[in-house]
Parts: sequence; structure tokens; C-alpha cells
Amino acid sequence: MSWFKKWFNSPLYEKLYANRNESEAKLLADLIEKKVPKSTHSKLLDLGCGRGRHSITFAGRGYQVKGIDLSEAAITTAKKRAHQNKASHARFEIRDMREPLNETFDAILNLFTTFGYFLDDNENQRVLKSAGCMLRKDGIFVIDFLNANQVKKNLKPCDNGIYESLEYSIERYIEDGMVHKTITFTGPELEEPVEYTERVKLYDKSWFEKNLSETGFEISCICGDYYGNDFDEQSSPRLLMFNRKL
Repeated sequence: MSWFKKWFNSPLYEKLYANRNESEAKLLADLIEKKVPKSTHSKLLDLGCGRGRHSITFAGRGYQVKGIDLSEAAITTAKKRAHQNKASHARFEIRDMREPLNETFDAILNLFTTFGYFLDDNENQRVLKSAGCMLRKDGIFVIDFLNANQVKKNLKPCDNGIYESLEYSIERYIEDGMVHKTITFTGPELEEPVEYTERVKLYDKSWFEKNLSETGFEISCICGDYYGNDFDEQSSPRLLMFNRKL
């Protein structure tokens, strides 16, 4: 089983990320709404939607949103959250982001570093091709990715914490062009320590420029954070690209 199927389906994933920064998510949504206005791009696809945090946010702003994710647990949670938030404009489906839907969208969102999961570069390129197949002409493909150079310079090798009765420790390292994360959980409700991994390719701006161009996209804007500041290859926390389908 691939690391993301095992980890993203785990109930421990939701516990580790239970307190994600909602103000940060709102900042990103505000920025995207300015550059992808509902008046011209009302039909959105959230590609790798996870538990639906961003899908539900945009549905609440009046967009028609479909969220897809390979994790059955994530989609189940997303549907529950949509119901709780009365987000009737949000739909969710279990899908592989490499396989295009038979549906066309005005904009596609790939947020919170939901890219670069596959060892083979060709498999990651398939995600770009899939997005191109599902976008209308002049549609916008938003990719919110880590800034590889900043990660390399400032990688925090380890940290730990407690969530309810669970203790967790996280180790990070860079190897073979990827950032690796090992998460270990211990606690009285677990018979033995439980370990999961995350792995993301460290693609930089030039990689995206080349591969997006080859896939039929033009980068129209690059921001370095959720405030919309210019991208600096050495210091920006994010590589946030707005790409137009030619």
C-alpha cells in the first residue's frame, strides 16, 4: 500500500491535523477569490480535497464545488462536514487525481501541497495532464505548493507534541530529491507505537514552468505567500501559481 493511502485513511491523521490554522485557510481563500472570481469561474474542482476544508469554504462563498480525493476516510469526513455546514454547493467523490473526470470546470484548485506524492516524475506529470483535460479554455489551475529552496534551507529535523492522550513525534529529512516525514504515535489507547510516513518531491519553480508549459498552461501569476506577496525563490514560504489553460 502506498504511504498516502495508509496515512490519509488513518483516524490518527485527523487527530494530528485537527487544529489546522483556519485563519490561514481564510487568507488563501480570500486571495484565490480575488484572482478566480465567482462571476467568471463559478464551477470549481478541488483536486485532492482531503477532509473538505477548502471545498466547504468556497461552497460557502457561492461557488459550485466538487472535491475529489483517493482517501475514502477523507471523503466520508468531507461529506459529514459539508452536511454540518449546510454546504449544499459542495459535492465529494473518491477519485484518483491522475484520472480525469468526464466533466469540465472553470477552475481547478490543488492546495496545501497536495502534489508531488509519487516517486515517478511521470506520475506527478499525469496530475497536470489530468487537470488540463478537465479545464475549459482560459480556465485557471491553482497550485499551492511548498517552496523547495526554502524547505531545504530551513527544514526542522524533529518536533513532538501531545493531542488528547496521544503523544507524537515527527522526524524530517531530505533524500533523493524528496522531503520525508516520519510520524510516530504512542499512548495508552495504542497497543504499540504506530508509525506513518509522508513524502513529497521537492519540485522548484523551474520544474513547474517546464512541465506546465508542456501540458498547455501559461503561468499568469506567482505568489510567495497567502497575502499575495511576490515570490522569492530563497525566502518565500509558498510557491503559489495561477496557471491559465491555453
